[in-house]
Amino acid sequence: MSKRVKALAAGTSAAIAMSVSAFADDTTEILNGQINLQAEVAALLRVDAGETGEATLASTAMANVLDVETIAPHDVENTQSFGGFVTADAETSVTSVDGTALTVSTAMGNGATLDMTGDSDISSTQAAADGSSVFAGATLRVGSYANSSVTAANAAANAVEIEADYGSINGLLRQDSGADVRADATIDARNGGMGWTAVLGATASGNNVQTSGYVSDQILDVEQANRGEVRATARMEAGGGSRFTTVASQAQGNGLSVENQWGYAHAQGSQTNSGDADALTDINLGNFDQDSIIASADSLGNSAVVSNIGADVFVGLDQNNIGNVNATMRFSGDDGGEVIGSASAFGNALSAYSCNECPNVQATGEVNQTNSGRVTSTFQATQQTGWGITGAANAVGNSASFVTTSPYTQD
Repeated sequence: MSKRVKALAAGTSAAIAMSVSAFADDTTEILNGQINLQAEVAALLRVDAGETGEATLASTAMANVLDVETIAPHDVENTQSFGGFVTADAETSVTSVDGTALTVSTAMGNGATLDMTGDSDISSTQAAADGSSVFAGATLRVGSYANSSVTAANAAANAVEIEADYGSINGLLRQDSGADVRADATIDARNGGMGWTAVLGATASGNNVQTSGYVSDQILDVEQANRGEVRATARMEAGGGSRFTTVASQAQGNGLSVENQWGYAHAQGSQTNSGDADALTDINLGNFDQDSIIASADSLGNSAVVSNIGADVFVGLDQNNIGNVNATMRFSGDDGGEVIGSASAFGNALSAYSCNECPNVQATGEVNQTNSGRVTSTFQATQQTGWGITGAANAVGNSASFVTTSPYTQD
């Protein structure tokens, strides 16, 4: 028998009852158990080149990984434990790149990716031990110029990604992390320029769940607890910027993202963060002519986003942040174009969104948010001459929003 969830709404309140039973007898079971303790897992990649047309580097290190892809109903039970050190590092050094320089690193303690078709029950438990560490580093060094570049570092202690099509997903998802997680992305072109486009990004998460569904009901019970420090840093130093430059850093203790279309979307559970979350974006440029610089630093203790098209949304979450949350965006440049930047820090952030042409579609929820950590955001910018600077600094202890809208709504 599958899980049963009944949500009763009266006005703006809702009551939820959920029961969890054994996996259905008429579906195939996938049982996965992985333990990786006191281990070192490292993927190191270095390339040195002079003048080149293209440069593509990808470094991936994972302690435990599960990959499931089905075309029929399946039930999945996943248990993963990690303790030790995971490192993914990629570094590209070039004199010049006429095409694109791609440098990407991904480091993960426990990872599960599930592509499901049909009705499925999913139970996943992931644990990253206290004192363990996950590091992702991506570096691009340019002597003269890189016409186009993407440099990205992504690190997570625990991560689950679910894609559901044409069926109901009943998910029981548990994540616990005491690991220190760090993502560093760097562009070093102090004696050169960044050509036409440059994208630089660093993302670090203690626990992260991402789901998407199409013609599918998603019924999720999620519990996330993070105690480790989470840091994301994106640094760029160049003699000149690219015509279009984007630099971003994001750090989060716990993250939940649910996207759904044409089916009921339901997420309940808890998020608790007691580790510090720090995001830093630091840019130092010489003359950047008529360039456009878009930069951001986002830091979150707990984050939940649930969106749906064509049906109701329910969110029932308890969010508790104890750790310090800090976001810093710094920019320094000589003569140039425009700079648009922001620094945002949230102890707890939650949003529920539903869109449909039918007037009775609702976004409802029962939410409790508690923040006792220090939440700070800082935006700093200096420029000699240029088109202008637009900056924003936002620091919020608790934030919750519920939105229902129609695709035909006129502003």
